[in-house]
Amino acid sequence: MSEEKRSFSRIQVRLKAQARVMHSLDSPQLFTGDAMPQPVTREDFLNKSKLPEEVTGFLAEMDRKLDQIISMLGQDSVRTDFSIPVEVMEISAAGVKFRSSDHFQPGDPLELIIYLSQAPLRLAGSKGRILDQEPDTGLYRFEFVDLRGSDMEAIVQFVFKEQREQIRNSKM
Repeated sequence: MSEEKRSFSRIQVRLKAQARVMHSLDSPQLFTGDAMPQPVTREDFLNKSKLPEEVTGFLAEMDRKLDQIISMLGQDSVRTDFSIPVEVMEISAAGVKFRSSDHFQPGDPLELIIYLSQAPLRLAGSKGRILDQEPDTGLYRFEFVDLRGSDMEAIVQFVFKEQREQIRNSKM
C-alpha cells in the first residue's frame, strides 16, 4: 500500500470522532446517519421571510438553542454505542487519518462517526478498515467501505467549505 490513489480532495482538520470495533465489514452499520440536506438555512429564512424582524430574530435564536440541546443529547447517545474516541487529522470522501489511544492492526474493521459540525450537529459515518499506521506520525489510515451517498455528500461539502475558507484566509 505504498501507492495512494486519490480521487477526492482532502484537507487537514482536527475533528472529534467516535469509533466502535466491528466483527466484520459484513456486519450491518449501527449508525443510520443524519446527513440529510437542510432544506432552509437560517440565513435564507431570515432573508426570505415576510415575518416581522423581531419574530424572525426570535425564531432564529430559538432554532440555535434547540440545535445546541439536540447536539448535546446526540453526543451522549453516540458515545454510548461508539466508545472509542478518536481525533481525525485529515479527511476526504475516501477515508481519514486519525489518532487514537487505542491500538489497531491493519485490516481491523471499524465503524466511525465524525462530528463535522457541533452546532448544528452534523455527523457522517461509515464502516471501513484500518489500512496501516504511519510510522512517522502514528496516525492510522482508515478507508471508508460502503459509504452511504448522504454521508459522502456531507463529507464532500465539508471539505469544499473548508477549502474555500482556507483560500479566503490565505488571500488576506
